[in-house]
Amino acid sequence: MRRGEHGVGGRFARRAAWRRYIVASVVSGVAVAVAVTHVLAPDLKIDNVTVALLVVAVVPWLRDLLNSIELPGGFRVEFKAVEQRIEAAERIADAALVGSGDDGPEADDATALADVRRLAAEYLEVRRSMASGSARTQRMSGIFARLVRTTQRLADPDLDGWLTSPDGGLRLAAYARLYAVPVPDALTLLADAVVKEPLAFNQYWGIHALDKVVDAVGIEDVPPGVVRRLEDCRPRGSDRVALLRRLITKLHGLR
Repeated sequence: MRRGEHGVGGRFARRAAWRRYIVASVVSGVAVAVAVTHVLAPDLKIDNVTVALLVVAVVPWLRDLLNSIELPGGFRVEFKAVEQRIEAAERIADAALVGSGDDGPEADDATALADVRRLAAEYLEVRRSMASGSARTQRMSGIFARLVRTTQRLADPDLDGWLTSPDGGLRLAAYARLYAVPVPDALTLLADAVVKEPLAFNQYWGIHALDKVVDAVGIEDVPPGVVRRLEDCRPRGSDRVALLRRLITKLHGLR
């Protein structure tokens, strides 16, 4: 039985359908209001700037209905941009899955752990010293890729300790390891960490790691409590929202 048929899955499907209904109703209402205004005041002039501002105001609501929209002056809003950014980030991280590190799988755990801690500290320093923006995100993405590669050299990392650590760098190391080596037994603790994660970049990669672990567990074996926690999670930022929506859709067997 698929999760989308009833129970938690049914609730998710109803929410999605209700959201689409509201969006369609709002868009239709705006269109009717514009038409009525045009009939009652045919001489009213509405320039391109006004139209553009109106379109920008409703763009966030149109994602479920449109792939893109063209504004006056040729400006095009692409709703696929978020997916493209996600795919680009995944390619960077996946490149680090080739091999197990420069020192090979038999590298000394003490050396590998020291490298993980160094990268975790470097990540926190980049967060502290650089202004938020694409340059900082690129640097942090590079560090995450190195963590993916380096954590594979550890035979038995302390995932429980890392996931519950107040150190954001070690939590990122846990997400990197689980992205590289999904461990089914870590699912519940990983979901708890992701839901509570205060750092945007960490939460982004935590959701990625969750996706990998869910595949390792099997959709039908994911506890309903984990699904509910993810449904109730409200991340900020279009990339994280899109990732979490994609994961929840997978959990309900809708793709």
